[in-house]
Amino acid sequence: MAQIIKKSNHLHSQIRKLYLEWLFYGILAAACLALLEITQMFSFLGIQLIFLKILDSLNNYRILKTGLGGEKKVFELINRLPRGYKILTDVKLVSGNKSSQIDFVIIGRNGIFIMEAKNMRGIIRGKESDKMLKKTKIGKSKDKYVSEIYNPILQILGHKKGIDSFLASRGHSYRAIPILYFSGEGRLEVESEKVKIIDQPVLVIDYIKRHDQDHISDFVQNKIIEDLMETID
Repeated sequence: MAQIIKKSNHLHSQIRKLYLEWLFYGILAAACLALLEITQMFSFLGIQLIFLKILDSLNNYRILKTGLGGEKKVFELINRLPRGYKILTDVKLVSGNKSSQIDFVIIGRNGIFIMEAKNMRGIIRGKESDKMLKKTKIGKSKDKYVSEIYNPILQILGHKKGIDSFLASRGHSYRAIPILYFSGEGRLEVESEKVKIIDQPVLVIDYIKRHDQDHISDFVQNKIIEDLMETID
């Protein structure tokens, strides 16, 4: 099994924030009910607004829980990498007013891999250079839903630029290898020459193990991890 250097997830903190929001809304609703007899109209409007906010936060909660479940499965997958690989999760690099938050950084003798995991449904189409891609999803009633999402290829290339710049600033000549993994039922029908796109779990392990363009000594691996741990949030 791979070695876990840092295991955390920003989704957990976002869910904790939602719990605090619900507590706040509960206290606010209780106050509105207590004042209902005195200021009926304003209290009634306040309760309606609180109800709408709670519905919105419940929707966010469902989205976060889905994402959390997807990332947990991906973590269990890459944790099956052979001994010698080191894994850092939810890595945030800050440079000036810019930041990069990377789902997984995997460091081994054969390279530095960054991986973004997407747990979504539908077919995603467009071009590698498009800022926004079209996502088409078929609902339970067979209705077609079309929406736009930010191009995940551009997202991970932005992360690659951030970590490459960081590595260069610390005197490391190695560059990150970007992997975009779709762990759910979603399918990305976009070809990319710059990012490895994978939708089968077994291919993630295979791709990482087969990469042989780099050779990073244990000393340098540990130095890179040490440098990352000094700056990540």
